[in-house]
Parts: sequence; C-alpha cells; structure tokens
Amino acid sequence: MTEYRLRIDAFTPATLPMKRLAEYMAEFARLLGEPERVHFVKVDDGSAVLVSRIDPEAEPRVARRILEVRSGVGDPEGLKAEKKIDAMLAVDDAVGQLLDQDGAEIIPFPGRTRPKPLRYGPFREDGVLEGTLIRVGGKDESVPVWLRDEAVIHKCMAKEELARRISVHYPAGDFLRVWGTGRWMREEDGSWSMERFDIREFEPLDGTSLPEVIRRLHAVQGAEWGDDPVGDLRRLRGGDGRTLN
Repeated sequence: MTEYRLRIDAFTPATLPMKRLAEYMAEFARLLGEPERVHFVKVDDGSAVLVSRIDPEAEPRVARRILEVRSGVGDPEGLKAEKKIDAMLAVDDAVGQLLDQDGAEIIPFPGRTRPKPLRYGPFREDGVLEGTLIRVGGKDESVPVWLRDEAVIHKCMAKEELARRISVHYPAGDFLRVWGTGRWMREEDGSWSMERFDIREFEPLDGTSLPEVIRRLHAVQGAEWGDDPVGDLRRLRGGDGRTLN
C-alpha cells in the first residue's frame, strides 16, 4: 500500500501537542481525500512526520488529487486543506513537506518562510459617511461622534463647536450625513479599515425606510399609488420617462 508523509520541522513526536496533532491530521486527511480509504499509521521519529497509508483501490485517485492540488486546481476542499496546513505551519513557526514513501517532496509548505503580507497606510482621503447618531460626547478639543450604518459603527471626531451642533440631533437618534477626512489603512487581506474620520460639516437626513414612504403615499387623500411607486411615477411622466405637457 502507498504511503504519504506530512513532515513538520518544528516538532518532534515528543513535543507535538496532541491537540495540534489532531488538527494537522484532520487537514492532512482532507488534503488526501478518500476518507474511508486513507489510514493514519504513526508519527515517525526525527521531525514530526505524520504517516498515512492508502488502500490499493484508492491509490490512483489520491495520487491524481495530490498532483492537482500541487498544480493549484482540482477539488476545492483539497486546495483549502493545502492553504490551511501552510497557515498552521506559519503560526507554529514551522516549515513542512508532503513526501511520498521514498522521501521525495511532492508539495512544499513554506510556512514560516512565506512572504509576510504587508499593511499599508495610513492614507488620508476626503469622504462622506451616513448613519444614525448614537453617541456624541467628550471633554477634549476633538469630540467623539459615532454613527451607526446598519451593522457598521463609524467612529468619527468633530471639533467642539461642530459637535455641539451635532448633539442637537442625538436625543432623537437622527440620521445624519457627514463630510470630512478619513484616515484609512489597507489591511493584510486587502480590505480597508478606517482608523479615524474628522467631520467638517453635516446635515440631517430623512431616515424613513422605503416601506414607510410607500405607506405614507398610500395614505395621501386622493392618491392612487400602488405597491410600485417608481412605476407609478413613470406612468405619470408619460410611460417612458418624458414629462407630460
């Protein structure tokens, strides 16, 4: 029966924690596939080497799967397992290899040696934010002003005089639009995060939801609004967007 080995250079069988061993075994099994035909044999001496054995009938399928993963194609689960093993090795300050039974390297896992993702910034850029006012307060020259935009909370700052004007809208939790300058960071995963936003000006907005607007339209005496107000407006404008004379 064919064997495949996962070598982890930072551990020995005596130093590899059992919980971590189980995590590596789970991803190793996911990398190989064929869960009913792949068996864990042992952890070899020297560096921690996880040894697996493949049933003869599954050997061609496992071999093809490994070659596809090495080429960056094939089953998504195998590709995810490859990335997860490499990420685990990086966390453990380790380097790994998938070896065949003769000790030849099939897939390298750079682990701790892979290039470290970079965080860029900060970048300053003018912008506009909107949200429900949920906090105004503080005694410093710059006052915290927080806006909630659904699940996101924008933590902004405003000069004292401007914050005093904004605070008028706090008790009612008004919906505001603010202009200012943000300080942004580009994170390691490519996403952007806002570290600070300095408000220069604002205006209150009508935060009424679309269903509530439609309800109010229905309540207008003499109106014949349906459930498609946009379509109704188009019909009022002549059906094709042209204003009737």
